[in-house]
Amino acid sequence: MKYLRDKFYLAQSEIADFLHCSISTYSKMEQGKKEISFDDFEAVIHFYEKKKKGYSFCFDENKKKESKDLIRKCITAFVYRSQKEMLDELESYLADPVNLHSYAFFETKLIEMIYEYFSDLPFQEQLPFMLEHMNLYDHTEQSLIYDLLGLSQLRTYIKKAEASFQLAKALSLLLNIPGWTGLIDHHLILTYLRFMKPEKAFPLLEECKREFHNAGAHRRLLNLKFNQAHCFMKLGLFNEADQIYLNLIQTYDQVDTERFVAMVYSNYSWSKLLQKKYAEAINLAQTAVQLKTNFEDVYITLSYSFYKLGESEKALSVIDDFRAQERTDPRSKMVMKFLEVLESYLLKDKVYFECLANQLLPLIPEWKDLEVDLLVYQMLIDYYKAEQNKHELCGVQEKMIKFLLKE
Repeated sequence: MKYLRDKFYLAQSEIADFLHCSISTYSKMEQGKKEISFDDFEAVIHFYEKKKKGYSFCFDENKKKESKDLIRKCITAFVYRSQKEMLDELESYLADPVNLHSYAFFETKLIEMIYEYFSDLPFQEQLPFMLEHMNLYDHTEQSLIYDLLGLSQLRTYIKKAEASFQLAKALSLLLNIPGWTGLIDHHLILTYLRFMKPEKAFPLLEECKREFHNAGAHRRLLNLKFNQAHCFMKLGLFNEADQIYLNLIQTYDQVDTERFVAMVYSNYSWSKLLQKKYAEAINLAQTAVQLKTNFEDVYITLSYSFYKLGESEKALSVIDDFRAQERTDPRSKMVMKFLEVLESYLLKDKVYFECLANQLLPLIPEWKDLEVDLLVYQMLIDYYKAEQNKHELCGVQEKMIKFLLKE
């Protein structure tokens, strides 16, 4: 009722007068604080049908079941990573105004958000509406809403993502949807890795693997294997991580997209960088770029590795390539800040280098998974050694030791 009134730009007083009740009483109906009788609801609907040409409401109660079945089908497609195959069906459903203007109104609003997410469109704008009316959704729908909320928060580095996924998981345990709890666990694993808590991600790996295996979600098992390697790398288990990355590359023909292979090469190259195997890191990172990776961190791998191998011109060329892309997302901006520090160091712009490095360090804790702390400290150490500035050198070394002890 509120949706209709807002859509048709009517005041509450106009509807209240029609129902012969006070504005306060009608307002409580809209807010769900006062139950409305079926006769009054039907009267309001007929009021709009007369007021607005072309508007009608479908009183078919089967609409609600149809929408709930479709939402459950979407969750299953999400588990099996076949979301794109659902788009035509979702478009067809949403193209029929009868579905929105029916008892399936709230479910249809959720289906709109699911469609936006599956289509890689901004879906976050729908979330406040869903959260405001959570009591009108069943456990299946609530679990999905909390999961999508967590994914939205994860994209913007909001730590509350963990709590959202935990709520989604608790509700999923009440359902009987194969692989759904496993997918939420997978999202929790991604959250722990994003916020540099690999020790919390590690116990979930086996549980998640079992869920996906039992559901037959083989595409998800491939993603999980990739994130297992990522977890090992963050735990410092580089041999185990590299073995998985290499295995994924060797089974290239079983991988469904080049984008996924590019992600493997990107992360494999980062593993080599952390191990100070710079030549290997460069080869892997260059392959990732050839595969058109979207992983901005690969430019850190390339430029820093070239710098450590004494190839400053190549490092500067990589920085220029990244700058030319004019990326504007928050993570890319942070990567560019690091590259500017390295650039000023390579160009021997002493004043600018010190200024940029000291500006960057306080920002890094908010981007823990960028993992450039040690790289910046190492540059500062190399710089102060070359300058024979023992006072500043000791200060940086002390900060680096404190950072390592905190880790």
